[in-house]
Amino acid sequence: MELKSFQHSGVSWQVSILGEKALLLKPDVESDKLHVIHKFSHLLDEYLIFGVVDIVPAYDSIAIIFDEGLRNHIELIDRLIELSTSENVIASSLNREVPVCYHLGLDWRELENHTNLAKSEIIEIHSSKIYTVAMIGFIPGFIFLDGLDPSISCPRKSRPRTNIPEGSVGIGGNQTGVYSLESPGGWNIIGRTPFSFFDIEKSPPSKLKAGDKIKFVQISEYEFWDF
Repeated sequence: MELKSFQHSGVSWQVSILGEKALLLKPDVESDKLHVIHKFSHLLDEYLIFGVVDIVPAYDSIAIIFDEGLRNHIELIDRLIELSTSENVIASSLNREVPVCYHLGLDWRELENHTNLAKSEIIEIHSSKIYTVAMIGFIPGFIFLDGLDPSISCPRKSRPRTNIPEGSVGIGGNQTGVYSLESPGGWNIIGRTPFSFFDIEKSPPSKLKAGDKIKFVQISEYEFWDF
């Protein structure tokens, strides 16, 4: 069910009911959609609307989850409209170097055959970019990264693995990402990081958030196991 829209900083946001205690916001923009989503998500984080318990940015939308602190969806929309007069928050994106042992990759043959590039060339390209955390999904803490060079994109595997180790770095289509937990998955694995990005005992449990910046740094297998 679509509700009334609202505007913020010249961007119109379409509002839909996502469930009994959730709204879905979609920006009406053609370009830089991810940037717009991250910017408004940071604003929501900064202003801490009473009753909002979670803010979940994705590639083309933001889900807002609320509790009994807000009577209904309309009251939450009214709070969002009040934000339309607020100044944008200048968010300080985290810049983090993430060590990766590319020697622990599982799918180099597939990557080399598909891209017609040598392993060393793929590593050089992959580790030369600065990536933006686009969203956190499909398992707790999984990091979807925006910014993969098209020359090393590779389709997801036709037959997913039943078990991928925690910390695996993969390429799936035009995205790269990090498996925060051991899980099944269909991305092409090109390495592993010894970093842990998810801890259920902490709040928030994920160490990264949408909009953060990271860069991969190559390490040896010895450094990986000695980390």
